[in-house]
Amino acid sequence: MTRRFLAFPAIRSAITARPVSITEPCLEGDTFMKAILFAAAAATALALAACGGGEPEKPAEPAPAADAAPATPEPVATAPTGPMAMPEPTDVAAYMKARHENYEMLGKNMKVLQDNFKAETPDMAAATAAAVNVKAFADAMGAWFPAGTGPDSGIESEAKANIWTDATTFSAAVTKLQEESTKLVAATDAAAFKAQFPPTGGSCKNCHDTFREEKKDQ
Repeated sequence: MTRRFLAFPAIRSAITARPVSITEPCLEGDTFMKAILFAAAAATALALAACGGGEPEKPAEPAPAADAAPATPEPVATAPTGPMAMPEPTDVAAYMKARHENYEMLGKNMKVLQDNFKAETPDMAAATAAAVNVKAFADAMGAWFPAGTGPDSGIESEAKANIWTDATTFSAAVTKLQEESTKLVAATDAAAFKAQFPPTGGSCKNCHDTFREEKKDQ
């Protein structure tokens, strides 16, 4: 019986993994078909690999975003307060320091009032609280300038000598600030507040312009 030989040496080589020989008998029946299919699949895989075929590589998954750091809360500003108690003037340096700190706090209250005056919608709770503080300063400051706590003490001070040499004018200026700040406390709606702040601020500025010595570096 005449034997059949594989027609395609490359396929047969893929099956046998041995050099092609024309004397090798062919495979018959199901075994032959399975071999053909296996060889075809192997050849296709080799061809795809050679030309870069196959499924494209999937892009790398993006790394999960790191959780954003929680926002740092803004510090809460301390609301300005009213005047602190003055020490006995026997310690002149301590007394003058306390007086200066009281005026610094008065300035912080005036800043609250000014900011709300400029605001389209003022915070009336904050404005009224600051107005109450300003009135408390005005009511107290007339007693803050005993003899010996001015420029003649030899201690650096922003208080001018005319506070003592022209006490009548100084007292009138303090009284004016008391009157205007009293009106400002009563101005509890936005319109009234905006109408009353300028005269209150003006009376405070008058004291500064007349009785305060500006620092040389200002």
